[in-house]
Amino acid sequence: MPSDPVELTRQIKAASDIVAVVGSYLAVEPAGAVFKALCPFHQDSRPSLDVDPKRQRYRCWACGQHGDAFAFVQHMEKVGFVEARAILAERAGIKLDAAEASPHDQHRTRLLAAMRWAQAKYQHALLDDPVGEAARKYLGGRKLSGKTVRDFGLGFAPLAGDWLVRLAAADRVPSDVLVEVGLTAPRQENRGFYDRFRDRVVFPIRDVRGQTIAFGGRIMPESPYAARAPKYYNSADTPLFKKSEVVFGLDLARHEIASTQTVAVVEGYTDVMMAHQCGITNVVSTMGTAFGSGHVQKILRAARFDTHTRNKAVLKVVLVYDADAGGFGGVDRSLPMFIADDVELAIAVLPDGLDPCDLLVRADGVDTFRRVLASAVDALDFKLNTLLEREGATTVEGTRRVVEEVLDLMASAPSLQSQAAQVKQELIVTRLAHRLGLRQETVWARLGELKAERRRKEQQAAAKAAPAPAAAPREAKAGPAVAAERQLLEIVLADPGLVPRAADAVSPDALTHTGLRRLLAEVYAAHAAGLVPDLDVLRERLADRPDLFESAQKLQFVGQHMQDRDEWLGRILGRFVELGAEAERKLVREQLASATGDEAVELLRRLQETHGPRKNAG
Repeated sequence: MPSDPVELTRQIKAASDIVAVVGSYLAVEPAGAVFKALCPFHQDSRPSLDVDPKRQRYRCWACGQHGDAFAFVQHMEKVGFVEARAILAERAGIKLDAAEASPHDQHRTRLLAAMRWAQAKYQHALLDDPVGEAARKYLGGRKLSGKTVRDFGLGFAPLAGDWLVRLAAADRVPSDVLVEVGLTAPRQENRGFYDRFRDRVVFPIRDVRGQTIAFGGRIMPESPYAARAPKYYNSADTPLFKKSEVVFGLDLARHEIASTQTVAVVEGYTDVMMAHQCGITNVVSTMGTAFGSGHVQKILRAARFDTHTRNKAVLKVVLVYDADAGGFGGVDRSLPMFIADDVELAIAVLPDGLDPCDLLVRADGVDTFRRVLASAVDALDFKLNTLLEREGATTVEGTRRVVEEVLDLMASAPSLQSQAAQVKQELIVTRLAHRLGLRQETVWARLGELKAERRRKEQQAAAKAAPAPAAAPREAKAGPAVAAERQLLEIVLADPGLVPRAADAVSPDALTHTGLRRLLAEVYAAHAAGLVPDLDVLRERLADRPDLFESAQKLQFVGQHMQDRDEWLGRILGRFVELGAEAERKLVREQLASATGDEAVELLRRLQETHGPRKNAG
């Protein structure tokens, strides 16, 4: 096995035919020199995804998603490059040596290993240690079976404040790693460390691959901490875990979600577990945050949608509340996502103020829960019904408040990204006008006013937050790139043989766009090190900037379709000479404004020189 990470990546790629990789997720069919499939990254009604076995790349001509085998696995599994490479290596029968990973990868591996170690210790304490007897009785009282407890990997954190700290010392688990993943914290005045989870039933929080990335803890009812500690305590955000993006139970629910195209979102860990125990396995929960677009995208990418049919239904999300959920605030926070995303959002309300776990243990609980999910009400209708009940529609003012609240939610939705989302907005306006007896033109006009008002407020807030512009000889930009800068990268990425010519003529510092400047610098540095500056090399050099590597893929794709790249490069280098002269003229004119005497004469001479014959950079 090669010791060079780049060569290892190339070996894995060579063993991972793009058609076979895509075909393991989607139904692919030959179409001339390429294969076609329904794109999984948007609601595709006709096969828009091209899979090119010659270039070993895929591209969707509708939504623009494209890349190689690694990129496809990253998007489908919702993982980073390291995990995607491990998945492909495992499929190809290539054993990875952890010592050959980059320092960043090795560090992540250490963090995950610490979480596995802690999960095993917590689980042993619950299942096999006398210290977990009370926790076992508590879970038994909640009617959770032993199989469910094991499937979800539950554990117990004992009351002692240094229980995990002492085990870590005995097993030589680094204390700094445990602090970084949020399991322990340093005491004041450097007096050692203490456990963050104490006297709690511990719920492992896992990613879509089943790797433990955080924990949640439920305080024991009889704990001496119960009166002064939160009932539930979750890990803080760490390099492995971001609370606002995680969906609890998704690793076990993903296949049923794919099969039913429906996901039920409940509020608690035990609600998810009891639903799965009762055979309703398309149930997940968020980590105490409103269900939003990020959660939807994670579910869409994690669940491998049914590849045996071309009828790709829109994902239906059912938010489950108990009848005592005052205000149903989560509905308001989720409605903008429903308006802007290609999902169907519905609301299910449980009877008698029960949560799912309590309902499901009743004699008729499973059938009742299934009926509740099946009869979930469209989110907009639910919102309208709630508002009409509160405001009433018998008065002009009541109707006006209902319209204002719904349209304000619509105005707060992200910009529409798809034709389907725009159609949905039109249907919402039509329904709102019909329900309230209004003209659609009136509703559209008010929605336009609210959107414009929101944009003005956002622009004003951005202007206030923006720092005062600093004087600089030239502006470093991260926005739209100068055409010549973009084209230069397109050409050298598509044809590395042209890099020496470009390097002799254009310095990375000549580029005003910060991202392209970094890309060009990495291309030149790889070439100077005797490497071919292709995407496999750049992937390793841009490990800290996956967004920039994705841009490099797009630039290369465009460059590969350019004819006569050598001639193109000559014209682009000539354009850089012109840009340099323009910058020089601008600087001289600025200096002339305050110059006098000999200095002014010298500046005038320089200005004339910049208007001289154009140099040939080709």
